[in-house]
Amino acid sequence: MKAHERKIAFKLSLPRMLELLADEIYQSPLSLLRENAQNAFDAILMRKAASGQEFSPSIDVSVDGSRVVVRDNGIGMSAEEMENNFWHAGKSSKNTDAARAAGVVGTFGIGAMANFGVADELRVESESAVTGERTTSSVKKSELDTEAESIRIVPMTATGEAGTEVEAQLSLESTMSIEDARRFLHSFVEFVDIPVLFNGEQLSGSKHRATLPSERHTWMERVSQASLGGALTGDLELMGMASGELRVAVEGMFSSGSESQYGTIVLVQGRNVVRTLRSGFGLATVAVQSVYQWGGVIDLPFLRPTAGREALDASSNQMIQHVIGALDELVSPLAAKHQESFANESFLHWIQNTKRFGLCGDLEVELRPEGQQETLAVAVERQGLRYYSGRDQSVIATYASDDEPLLVLSRRNPRRNCELAFLRLKGVSEVDTKPRVQDEMDASTLSFSHAALATRVGRILEEDYFLPAEIRFGTITAGLPILVTKKSRPVVIFLDPSSTSVAPLVELYREDFDAFGPFVKDFIRSTVFPRISSLVPSSTKEGSEAFLRHLRSNREWFEYELDDKAELTDIFDEIEAGRLSFTEARKRLANTDRSFVEVSRAGTAPLESVVREVGTESPTGPVDVVVDPHQPMPGIDRREEETNALILTSEIPLNGYRCFLSITDRVQRDKGHFFKQPHSTEIVWGGRKVLFVFQHHSRQFGLYYDILCPGLVGSGSGGGPRATSTILAKNRTFIPIPDEIRDEFVPISDERKRLEVRCDILHLLEK
Repeated sequence: MKAHERKIAFKLSLPRMLELLADEIYQSPLSLLRENAQNAFDAILMRKAASGQEFSPSIDVSVDGSRVVVRDNGIGMSAEEMENNFWHAGKSSKNTDAARAAGVVGTFGIGAMANFGVADELRVESESAVTGERTTSSVKKSELDTEAESIRIVPMTATGEAGTEVEAQLSLESTMSIEDARRFLHSFVEFVDIPVLFNGEQLSGSKHRATLPSERHTWMERVSQASLGGALTGDLELMGMASGELRVAVEGMFSSGSESQYGTIVLVQGRNVVRTLRSGFGLATVAVQSVYQWGGVIDLPFLRPTAGREALDASSNQMIQHVIGALDELVSPLAAKHQESFANESFLHWIQNTKRFGLCGDLEVELRPEGQQETLAVAVERQGLRYYSGRDQSVIATYASDDEPLLVLSRRNPRRNCELAFLRLKGVSEVDTKPRVQDEMDASTLSFSHAALATRVGRILEEDYFLPAEIRFGTITAGLPILVTKKSRPVVIFLDPSSTSVAPLVELYREDFDAFGPFVKDFIRSTVFPRISSLVPSSTKEGSEAFLRHLRSNREWFEYELDDKAELTDIFDEIEAGRLSFTEARKRLANTDRSFVEVSRAGTAPLESVVREVGTESPTGPVDVVVDPHQPMPGIDRREEETNALILTSEIPLNGYRCFLSITDRVQRDKGHFFKQPHSTEIVWGGRKVLFVFQHHSRQFGLYYDILCPGLVGSGSGGGPRATSTILAKNRTFIPIPDEIRDEFVPISDERKRLEVRCDILHLLEK
């Protein structure tokens, strides 16, 4: 060693490290409330599982704004356990077969860190039900040190009352609203089967079935020991309402590997948000892919949370999706036995998706000229029955007679597709009223405005939809504004120049050229695309797979798989060993598939700055095609407009929305191409999370965009399918924020809102 040269030890400020690392995992002061209540619940489960431990379990939580106290009469800790587990980040006494058999919720061993993210001082007093010793321990965050013995551990006189009390004194910046704390804790302990008191009020004890609405069901089907995709087995009850709505409850012993424990599933159609639990304790709010948009509670013994992130690990998410998919397949044939189910649009969607059209015999249809209602099974027995897929009253009057009634198809899908497929199965034919082009305009006679419209439409279809098209003009029978006459490439599309959808566009070109481009894009989005969606290359399996490969190629450089527990344990071990600096530790925690976005009033702009036509009546008039508002549609294309805003707001709603949020720069860079493709939109929220699920129009895959907000979102859980209203600007993509949760996203005065974002490709189950 050279003269004057010396070596020094790696040092770190443990209080600051805990504060910053905890902030990466626990995004709210309320998190310590959940973590301490979860530890108390686990301690009670472990004491109940121990032989000869008879007691009346309870958890008592006290919150006064600056102080949180959580007491339990669970198994408690000895001095050795307190030192080696509670005060050792990354270690846990619950990583044992006995603890897992007891049904404990947490196994990460980082609960103390949740406290020090927001607490200045922590005191723990515990009496072990195993050794009988009582111990108290305390430390101030400012005194924590890895090189000095700073945590006090003091033996106490045993009282004979096992259990633990954790008292956290909050920092001045981390005080919490008592009402927010009550609501937050209630969402996690509502279904716990032991008393959980909050400032003297019991929050627990609700039954899972209490989530079912009170209306009496019309019919019920029971299946004993029903298998859900080979993963779970339980007793199933399927209930049907007079409206056709379905509700389902599954109870029994659920197995996963060597585990076999009691669990419950209670779901109601149309709620979209599923609350997941383990042993009755809340884990996370998730959204699942299902034609029935199930919502309710799923309490299963093998669901596992991630470390403090109000989320489930990957295997739990996959298991839930697998179970929900199996549930759809199980309950739908049972529902088909009851005529009320055919009023259920989701049930008809299932029939359409699985092509089980032979089940549609009890679907009621309308026969003309008398307008009587009959089931399809009865109607197809009529001699000479034909059907009509349009709604032209003159056609109906011409072809419908008492001797040969005409079955008029529903205007809306999926009912229309179900009716049509069943009729074709039975060999019923349609009356020949196909629209035709009359008086085609010769290209040499087109005005400059007509030629400009044809050129613009053709260019947009080729550049944005990769669909070469030849645009012609002519009068179309049946009053249609557009007719696709040739479906090979290039596609031949006729526009009727006198229709109420086309004529105003021609006039707009002459009168207001600046508005012409956006209105043509909207015309293609609303009128043209529904007729050519199946011809767009990316709608095919091959096209969607090619597009998916393109998305993957953009994301492979930053995504990797790493189990949360292993990640945290490895980081702590490397810090303690001096192999990892604090800065590197923070980067490793941050370098996951999540990112953050901060919005303020400075980042807010009027919606009209991007979509200039907000509040302007469309010159093309009403769309004359009956379109499912939730079907995949292109985004609102304004890529000629550039903006640095993160929030767009307007008092005049656009498709019912007055607020639009930009996706993060990282998602824009790596997955922004997805939104240029037609897609459907589903938005659900609950607790602090808002989840967007965008499904590609090929229905082969989708994208989820998960936002964790700093506070509770809305007045409760909600959401569902929405009309696609994504806005595509030149440099940003904006997704719609429903009015019900708008206030959580729009900052006021000097407020800055920090949102945690996760985004990834969603692989949909093949039907």
